[in-house]
Amino acid sequence: MTLITPHDIRCRLLTTRGWLHQSYDADEVDDLLDDAADSLEQVSLWALITHSRMHALQAGHQRRRRSLKRRRKTIKTINRRGRK
Repeated sequence: MTLITPHDIRCRLLTTRGWLHQSYDADEVDDLLDDAADSLEQVSLWALITHSRMHALQAGHQRRRRSLKRRRKTIKTINRRGRK
């Protein structure tokens, strides 16, 4: 499935019906809305996955920083004991 873009929505030509062409063909409008909803769902899922990955990376980075901080603290403690 290809994603529909805002440009595609704005440029889609719909068949008009009725006296003086006052209404659109309901099936064409339904198809357009279905395409737009499917595209929005795909983009929303992509955004959710991307956000989850970024959060996981950030959390992993924070854990590594804490671990490095503990290691540095341990090394400083060992160095102080060695000097005494």
